[in-house]
Order: sequence, then C-alpha cells, then structure tokens
Amino acid sequence: MLNVNFVPFPKLQTQRLTLLRLEPVHAGDVFRLRSNAEAMKYIGKSLLNSRDEAARLIEAYSKGLNENAAITWGIVLSSDRRSPIGTIGFHTIDKSNHRAEIGYMIHPDYWNQGLMKEAVDRVISYGFDTLGLHSIEAKIHPENTASERLLLKLGFVKEAYFRESFYFEGKFQDTVVFSLISTR
Repeated sequence: MLNVNFVPFPKLQTQRLTLLRLEPVHAGDVFRLRSNAEAMKYIGKSLLNSRDEAARLIEAYSKGLNENAAITWGIVLSSDRRSPIGTIGFHTIDKSNHRAEIGYMIHPDYWNQGLMKEAVDRVISYGFDTLGLHSIEAKIHPENTASERLLLKLGFVKEAYFRESFYFEGKFQDTVVFSLISTR
C-alpha cells in the first residue's frame, strides 16, 4: 500500500509558477476563480456564490490534506507570489492501487500561455517520483478539447468514454478518462 504523508506541505516550483498550500487568506482568489462561468464550464460543479463558500472549499482541501487522502495546490505566478490564478491537485488517491486522479483549472486570463502544462507536468513528477504513484488518471468533459490536447501532449492515453456518467445541472453528463502510467 502507498504511504502518503503531506507534512510538511510540499511547495513545488516550475520555471514560472509556485504551487503552494491554499489558506483562508486565498478565499477571495478561489472565489474569483470558482465563480467564473468560463473557467468552470467543464468542471461539473456549481459556481461559487460567495467568499464564504470559497473559504469552506479551502477547508475541505485542508481536510483531505490532513487525512493524507488528497492534495490541492494554489497556482501562483512566481513573479507575483500572492494571488492564486488556478488550482491543481490529486483529488483522490487510491493508495492500495498506487493511483491518483489529477484535476486542475486556471483563470481564463491565463489560458493559452503554457502555464497549465507547466503545472501539470510538475505535479505528475511529484506524483511519480515522490509519492510513488504507478498511474495518474484525469477525467474531463468530452468538449474540453484544450484539456484533451494538454493531456495527450503530456503522454496520457485515452482510456475510456463513459456516457451519462454523472448528473449535473438537470442533465446527465459524459466523462472521458485519460491515464498515464509511470515509466520510472
């Protein structure tokens, strides 16, 4: 079984980004991201309606972290070092099968700059090299072609297409599953 321990919190760096722990002080930034309809278009979650909802989401991230069951980073431009412009993490970690599900989002103001590729690549490295994962999966909306291109660029393989796999906003939604197996 995989032994996961997020103490101390793993702050990660890339060429242009710092991936850090989301704290209550970031509630406004998380609200700005999660209340943006364009950013949330393919996430399959309701828009946040208040800063308090964002604070509760950060609390949920902390709970997963404290239980060593999940980890979410805030994505910050290294040149800014203040306001998260996105989030990324392993939302579920299947310890007995050494597998985790990666999820990510970034504010539309930062789309098409290669930032998410940088963040996903760094988190993949952390997952394989530090956590000892064997595989990482990503579940995306079939119309999210930008995310599909990103995953394929990073070596993920389309594994499955689930029709009407979850219910959201009054209708059943499809899901595409991609996976990456460690070669390390």
